[in-house]
Amino acid sequence: MNNNNEKMPKTKQKKQAKLVINIIIFIILIVSGTLLLNKSIRYENTEIIKYTEKSNLDYRVYLLKNDFYDQPYLGKDMLYVASLIDKIHLDFKYRFEMQDKETMDFNYKIVGKLSITNSEGTKAYFEKTYTLLDSKKVSMKNESTKEIKEEIDVDYPHYNSLANNFKNAYGIDTESNLTIYMVIDKKSNENSNFVLDNSSMLNVKIPLSERSVNIELDYKDISNTSNIIKDKKIEISNIILLVLSVILILLSIVYALKIVRKINKMKPKKSNYDKIVSKYLKEYDRLIAESSTLLSFEGKEIIRVNKFTELLDIHDNVQLPIMYYEVNKHELSYFYISHSNTIYLFEVHNEENNY
Repeated sequence: MNNNNEKMPKTKQKKQAKLVINIIIFIILIVSGTLLLNKSIRYENTEIIKYTEKSNLDYRVYLLKNDFYDQPYLGKDMLYVASLIDKIHLDFKYRFEMQDKETMDFNYKIVGKLSITNSEGTKAYFEKTYTLLDSKKVSMKNESTKEIKEEIDVDYPHYNSLANNFKNAYGIDTESNLTIYMVIDKKSNENSNFVLDNSSMLNVKIPLSERSVNIELDYKDISNTSNIIKDKKIEISNIILLVLSVILILLSIVYALKIVRKINKMKPKKSNYDKIVSKYLKEYDRLIAESSTLLSFEGKEIIRVNKFTELLDIHDNVQLPIMYYEVNKHELSYFYISHSNTIYLFEVHNEENNY
């Protein structure tokens, strides 16, 4: 018996020592894996990025053959005689600039809108939109600036004739204009780490139906500065460290499972004695009364029964509760019925601890 008692604590100590070693290895692995993971990944915090966009519209007014002008065209910001205009050459320039090199897309087109209104310009008689340049797409790939340049010729006599014919056909006073728009849609793509989706527009208004009266072109350029929010970005900076961190973290999970299994094995197992007592208390709880003190057996006749079922039969006959008292925890329990001067006793022993 002494040898067995000595072996059991030694075995328990060995198990506890192994458990401690596994816990230390787990902590080393998880801490090392986490540190390597942080070193292998680069984080970029959310920031505000400023961008600017500017445009420049230049134009030349080409003239029909005439006895007054020697040059073929007139430059920007002059007065022009409508009846001498052959065509208007428009030169669009747009520049987009960001603080950092980024990736995004631009879709743009040039359209003309013919508008015929009343003489006050408050209500429209006729409006029509013409596509002067089909939609195009350009991308800014890891760049900080993007420039867009386009040139078109406007057939001024054609649109002026449309406006004059409308005016003459219906004999009404009208005001007519052809407005040329360059529309630029800006949009971040799937490779961008920010969200941008808006449009910009530059335009020039060309008066029509003025016959021989002097005309002046009205244009509006883009000059804008705005901010966008750059999302938090996570990038792998060192693939080797990342692989090592994953290996260490996976190993730490293996050791965590080992620790759980060892702890479960070290938990005291429920003895057969505890199972039997627990079974009686659960199945016959309505018949059993637990007592915190043991009834004195002195001077009474003790009748020991060998089976719990015999005690149940006695209960049915005398209609008295079965009393329960644990004499020694996890070692010995009494189930008994006290009737007159007789005690019917059923004992439950822990046979496993009897060497």
